[in-house]
Amino acid sequence: MSIITVAVTFFLIFAVDRLLVRTKIIHKDIKFTKQLIQFIILSIGLIFVVFSLPISNQYKDSILSLLGLLAGATIALSSTTFIANAMSGIMLRIIKPFRTGDYIESDSVFGRVTDIHILHTEVQSIDRDLVTIPNLKLVSNSLKTIRTSGTIIYTCVSLGYDVSRKKIEKNLLLAAEKTGLETPFVHVLELGDFSVTYKVGGLLKNVDSLITTRSDFKKAVLDSLHEVDIEIVSPNFMNQRILKEGSVFIPPKEPVKSEMVEKPLEKKPEEVIFDKAIEAEILGRIGYFLEVLDKKEKEFEQQISSVPEEDKKADLKTKLEFIKSKKENVKTELEAMKKQIGEAEEIIEPDTRSRKLQSLNLKADHLDIRRKMLEKELKEILEKENAEKA
Repeated sequence: MSIITVAVTFFLIFAVDRLLVRTKIIHKDIKFTKQLIQFIILSIGLIFVVFSLPISNQYKDSILSLLGLLAGATIALSSTTFIANAMSGIMLRIIKPFRTGDYIESDSVFGRVTDIHILHTEVQSIDRDLVTIPNLKLVSNSLKTIRTSGTIIYTCVSLGYDVSRKKIEKNLLLAAEKTGLETPFVHVLELGDFSVTYKVGGLLKNVDSLITTRSDFKKAVLDSLHEVDIEIVSPNFMNQRILKEGSVFIPPKEPVKSEMVEKPLEKKPEEVIFDKAIEAEILGRIGYFLEVLDKKEKEFEQQISSVPEEDKKADLKTKLEFIKSKKENVKTELEAMKKQIGEAEEIIEPDTRSRKLQSLNLKADHLDIRRKMLEKELKEILEKENAEKA
């Protein structure tokens, strides 16, 4: 009897494996589903094997009790981390220290948030890789979020005592201005044995180009200092070889070639590095616009009903219905886009998906503009009526 039970169990496991492979019931999570079903079948089969063993009921009860204790201990140990991550996920939802598309840094991970789940958060690193961080780690460790309103970027250079501080400050500030940083500053960090350490930085408002601007800023600092023959002696010079008198350590000036025109990049590096994070941010923005519009619709209907002039009321209702119909179209496209990104990410070309997403984002923007225009028109009509009544 035990042999038959074992044979039936393995047959069912094999049959489920073949069935899932052929039908592909769950396209994305087929491996996990298969393993879960096979584990359930194996567990039930094991219980039947114990019942079919030619031993007394007392021994059968003891074996089942032992298996129950082992299963309970396993669940208890694994659930500790599971519950801790779930509670951390709830805490992140309440506190909202970041949202999809934001730059965050925790421990050695730096990148843009692509998705926030109840147990983990997905971040796209500057190498374009997707990093999964348990929510417990984000809650228990220090977390830095770069605000979308802007961030300070800076760099440090060590320069010799023989160069005037005012001259240095002037050219460092010039480098910051060339990079487009607002409210640039220069601080003296350290008076070292061999050099002075300066910190130069400023406010970058467009954080979407953070990676590129950091690099461009350092390039501008190099060029600005070298153009006025200021040597950078970071960290310091060591007297280990004889140098000719008057030797300087700046690259020779290259002649400007007018025919060499740099071809502008088709895409910013950030658009390639953080493609999934940008997609998540745009989808979140479109969803937010639609949520706002849903809330405003009832307010609009009540306000329109209070307009006494029938021709104005009819005109406003027509405009509202038009916005509603466009909203439903955008909603349908949004759901289709989410499905494409979630289920067929590797099938659709990234450029094609990006173009579709940008088109949908543009439609949502136009929808939001129409909503604001209707809101403004309603406000003007109601204010005029109130003024006439007064």
